[in-house]
This record gives sequence, structure tokens and C-alpha cells, in this order.
Amino acid sequence: MKNSKKDAGQHDQSVFLLVFIPLTSIFIMLTFVSIGESVLLPSSLDWMVTMGAVLLLAANLLMFEINHYHQKKNMEFAEIQLLLQKESDSAQYYKMLNAQNENQRILIHDIKKHLQSIDLLNEQREYAKISAYIRQLVLSPDLKEFSRLCDHEMLNSILCRYMQRCTDSHITFHADIRSGTTDFIADNDLTSLFCNLLDNAITAAGIIPDSFIEINTSKREKTPFIVITVINSCRKNPFLCKDRQLTVNKNGHGFGLKSIRKVVSKYHGNLQMYYNDDTLTFHTIIALKQ
Repeated sequence: MKNSKKDAGQHDQSVFLLVFIPLTSIFIMLTFVSIGESVLLPSSLDWMVTMGAVLLLAANLLMFEINHYHQKKNMEFAEIQLLLQKESDSAQYYKMLNAQNENQRILIHDIKKHLQSIDLLNEQREYAKISAYIRQLVLSPDLKEFSRLCDHEMLNSILCRYMQRCTDSHITFHADIRSGTTDFIADNDLTSLFCNLLDNAITAAGIIPDSFIEINTSKREKTPFIVITVINSCRKNPFLCKDRQLTVNKNGHGFGLKSIRKVVSKYHGNLQMYYNDDTLTFHTIIALKQ
């Protein structure tokens, strides 16, 4: 009871099944009382009934203590998994940063040769080729600064990792994460929510030429809600069933949907999804309460 506020929202609903055990114990104790009132028991049997009631109470207390111990261990395991996820994201982030720096050093080393080539083209009055050459250098990914997509370190690592996956899969990736919009979300929920959203989006968009993924977060004015929007290319309508429920299939959405809904429910939010047949895009709109 003393940790009830701290543990709020951390338990699965199945924990309420434990109520059956103390209710059963109360029924057994009431049965003992009824027997004692209606039947004159020998002192030895009366003592055994009393000890049975005490042991039954002790069993209830022990059961709840064991349950609390397992919950604590599960939370510790979840924290360890979160730390491992953080380390993985950070390692991936800095690995990409080092690769970017290495490519920039190579380009800087070769810049003298590029200038000589441009000078040669200038002497030949090949101005169109000079313009194309310079444009190619300017647009080179080696000259671009490493992306900082948001001011939340954990989320930035996650987005950078998925941006690299999109680049490898030839998917255009755009993120607009407004400052301070995700600070209230716990790191484990942040990882579960955004990783599952982007996994679904990449799964759907990865098989489509010229596909894209857009993810945005914003504060809804004059309300305590933050809105997260994901739009991605999707070849087929994933709402295949007659009841319009989202199905799980290897080419569409559905993976991790339970995790997404769990996070949305925890933050007293709302989840909406729909498919646009005209633009062949799938839309996910999430509102979370701060």
C-alpha cells in the first residue's frame, strides 16, 4: 500500500484475479465460524480450526508478498531491458556519427582534386558541367551535418536509427518533433511506442518505390494533449476484414499494435488509424495526455 502511487499503472489487469484467493479464505473462515456456533467441538478440534484459520491468513499474506516480489523483479528486468535498448540506440547513433565524420575527412582530403577538376572545366568554358559538378558536391551526403531530429536524446537516437534504415531501404524519411512534446513520456514507453510505429511504417513502405514516412509531434493548443502523427506509403488497405479491424500480416500493419495501444491507454490517450485510397497512404494519429 505504501508504494501504491509509485507502482500505479505498472500492473497487468490479471493481478485482480488474486482477489479470488482472499475471498475464498474469507468464505472458509466464515464456514469455520458457522460450524463453531452450530456444533460443540472438542477443545482439540477447536484449537485445530483456530490454527487452520491463522495458517490460512498467513498463506494469504505470503502469497501477496510473493506476488509483490515477482512484480518488483519484473520491473527490474524491464529497467535492464530499457538500459540495453538505450545502449543499443546510443551505440548505433555514434556509429553513424563516426561514419559520417570519416566520410567528411575523405571528402576534405580529396577537395584539392575536385578544385583542380573544376579549374580544368573552367579553362574549357564548360560552365554547365561546372554547375553540375558543384551541385553534386553540395548535395553529397558527406557534406551534410549529422542529423539532430529532436532535442530528446533517447528519441533522437531512435529516429536517427530508423532514418538510416529508411535510407538503406530507399524510403524518404521526414520527422518534425516539436521541442518538449515527448518529455513527459517514460523512456520505456517512448521506445515501445515509436519503435513499433516506425517498424510498422517501414514494413508497409519498404516494398513500394518512391515511398515515404512522415512522423510529427505537436502540442494541441489549450488542451493537455500531445498529438503524434505518422503517415506512410502503403500499397494495400490493411483493413481487410469485414469488421474493419486491422489485421496482422507480413506486408502491412499490425505488429506491435498491442504495445502501442497499451502505451496510449497508460497515458489516457486515443488512437485512430485509417487508410487513404486516393494517396495510398496509411495514417496513424495518437493523442496522449500529459
